[in-house]
Amino acid sequence: MKNFQNPFSPEMIEQIKAGLERYDSLQKKDGFIKLAELGWYINGSMTLAHSAWLMDMALENEIDKINKDLSSHYVEEMLDRVKFLKKYQSKRYLIIKEAIECHLSGKYHASVALFLSQADGLCKGLLFITRNKKKELKKFIAEEKKNKFFEDILEVIQRVNKIDEYFSQGLSGSNELNRHAVLHGYDTDFGTELNSLKA
Repeated sequence: MKNFQNPFSPEMIEQIKAGLERYDSLQKKDGFIKLAELGWYINGSMTLAHSAWLMDMALENEIDKINKDLSSHYVEEMLDRVKFLKKYQSKRYLIIKEAIECHLSGKYHASVALFLSQADGLCKGLLFITRNKKKELKKFIAEEKKNKFFEDILEVIQRVNKIDEYFSQGLSGSNELNRHAVLHGYDTDFGTELNSLKA
């Protein structure tokens, strides 16, 4: 260990420290929760800096900036996701591939419904549960916590948000994607590119 040299300059260490403090500050203000209320979720491939920027935009109510940024992010990531699913979820691969094909060809009603139903199946029915206050999901999360960032992501999905709250007439409209309303046929206005990417 005598030959170890710190590759980071003091300035870079200060920038990293400031970035972590900013992320933590925004998270304490429920930044991820605010994003979820807008129908968006952070995933593990995002950096802390990107996540902090998104939380900042959510807290500032900069919805158009968030929609543009996350739409680009998920369009870019979509094809990588399908490769992962082909390897690890071979039974679902063809369904999700079809959902992506529908999305890319502008058939958003079909893509939203397929994405939502497969998300439910991938998570073994734990994701969109409103009764029992997501007791089983909370149990799984308690066992799977790996680090603070992962814990923050999981904290948001164990809450009831717009996408998984029980449908009511007040939720109709394509701005608030709701799984129950879509999959049970109550909402007919959900077929948008934005909702497909959120799903």
